[in-house]
Amino acid sequence: MARLLTWPVLPRVVMMAMLSGALLGSLGCSSSSVPTAPRGAAIVTVRVIDEQFRMLLTTPAQIEAARAAQAGGPASIPNGRLVAGPQVNTGYSWHVVDVEFAEATVEVCDGLPSHVQREGVQFGAGRYCPWSARIVGIEVTP
Repeated sequence: MARLLTWPVLPRVVMMAMLSGALLGSLGCSSSSVPTAPRGAAIVTVRVIDEQFRMLLTTPAQIEAARAAQAGGPASIPNGRLVAGPQVNTGYSWHVVDVEFAEATVEVCDGLPSHVQREGVQFGAGRYCPWSARIVGIEVTP
């Protein structure tokens, strides 16, 4: 036999259904235009002259090196392998992986993010190491 919901129960059931729908609907959407990083990773914003790009750092050593570079440490040049696809580097068709921070690098991989965008992942023999890079933001995910 079916049980009818009475008036005091019905509003709670409707409210729970509405809240569940709102929660489930928001799981696939984000109001942020910047992708999020996996837990324990960091999205680092780098300024090169008057342009910016973003990189995803996934190890504690990379994040610590980025913090040291931001604080003015000598190893301040991000140096990484270029890969197709934006990942967290929104607005570009490339991103950087296997990032290390160096005190000096070869000139072939130095340039602006727009140079990399124009030439693609072949830029700098497949590496990007902007000499004038400055870390302007580090967003670590909990």
